Amino acid sequence: DIAIDDNGNASVTEIWKCKTSQGTEVYHPYYNLGNSEISNLTVSENGTKYTTLSTWNTSGTLSDKAYKCGINRLSNGVELCWGISNYSSHTYTIKYNISNFVSELSDSQMIYWTLIPYNFSNSIGNVYIKIHSNFNIPDSVGVWGYGNYGGTAYVYDGYIEMDSEETVYSSEYMTILVKFPANSFSTSTTVNNDFNYYLNKSSF
Repeated sequence: DIAIDDNGNASVTEIWKCKTSQGTEVYHPYYNLGNSEISNLTVSENGTKYTTLSTWNTSGTLSDKAYKCGINRLSNGVELCWGISNYSSHTYTIKYNISNFVSELSDSQMIYWTLIPYNFSNSIGNVYIKIHSNFNIPDSVGVWGYGNYGGTAYVYDGYIEMDSEETVYSSEYMTILVKFPANSFSTSTTVNNDFNYYLNKSSF
């Protein structure tokens, strides 16, 4: 669930339902953040809030990472990390903020994000993504989805819906491109290209 405020920043809530049997942590990578920053990571499970660490040691043990979370900063992005804590079935709730989620272009405004990256560590059973704002998003807003064969991406009932509808394999990814009219959001980041530059760049 991605809620965009009037300034084009996003508050994200993820629900992960998974069964763990190996490893020490779960993580969600974001690459090529550009002018955006990810902050305020929290993780909880069954009413237990994990301790958010200022730095994250990916080499820690299962017990080191248990009921803890943190952001591992990479040269080309970040990994949002949290401890598996124990080998069982889990429903994790992850929350964080993304600044400048919407970019200002020379002719319009744009969302252009890889929300599930290529070469994810495991195949994912299915992914459902909802993007909404303080106004009903009109059907005339253009939405494109890439990297997930058989998946859908479109405006529905005032919000944007992206659904894998089946397994997302590690050879796949989920990238969304959205074109908003100029002045839809009071954005603070400007990119000196028009929308077609990104549409042509992403169409592969």
